[in-house]
Amino acid sequence: MIRAILIMSSLAGAMVSTPRLRAADVGDAAALHARFVDYSDEPLRHKIDHSIKILEDALRVFGPDAVYASFNGGKDACVILHLLRAARHAHAVKSSNREKPKCIYFDASDDFGEVRTFVRDTCEALSDELAVEPVAPDVGYVDGLKKLVSDAKPRALAFVLGTRQGDPNCGDQKPFEPSSEWMPAFMRVNPILDWSYGDVWSFLRTFDLPYCSLYDEGYTSLGSVSSTKRNPALLSNEEYKPAFMLEDWSLERAGRVEKPKKKAAVVP
Repeated sequence: MIRAILIMSSLAGAMVSTPRLRAADVGDAAALHARFVDYSDEPLRHKIDHSIKILEDALRVFGPDAVYASFNGGKDACVILHLLRAARHAHAVKSSNREKPKCIYFDASDDFGEVRTFVRDTCEALSDELAVEPVAPDVGYVDGLKKLVSDAKPRALAFVLGTRQGDPNCGDQKPFEPSSEWMPAFMRVNPILDWSYGDVWSFLRTFDLPYCSLYDEGYTSLGSVSSTKRNPALLSNEEYKPAFMLEDWSLERAGRVEKPKKKAAVVP
């Protein structure tokens, strides 16, 4: 069984009034995989094929039950979630292993209500494909990973992430990259490292895949409520354009609020 990280507990208290996501909005994995196979426009087709190959390799090498997909409701997480669905279908056809995947999401009380609602609705819409495993709210990322890795010992785990080149802390990561020494030991799986901001939106819009409503309201990169604002580059005639209309992709994180730097100690 593929394990991913998706958290449903504590989401009930953060519901907002947005259109409910339905199973019909995401389709089934077999149909989605077929659409990817039939798609012919380059270079996106090549990137989709390459990403699915990376995910199939992760499933084959680590075993489906040792592969976790991190889903936080962001645009990049949406991409890897649907790529994983397609890769899992292809792997199941080849291996006859049709167990449900799991998703895990490190829920935080300071996340946007729209994001938490979208995560909940996505889980429900994909309930035929995904098994939701509750995780306590406001559990830190590192602490959560430590517990998952500890519980799985001695087996190695692989975590599918939505990291792209240029992201903070990406560095020179490869598609398969061991975790940093200060983190618990696991393998990072990065299927969309070479995807651009434009690739992400081309993928989601070409295949009509759902994403959080905040991206239609001027947000281009989502973090906590306190660290995120609308992207000023999308402001036009006193209104904000949707995220996919951002022309300068280098400004993707222009709406993120930098944490104040600690002042250096003054030595008398």
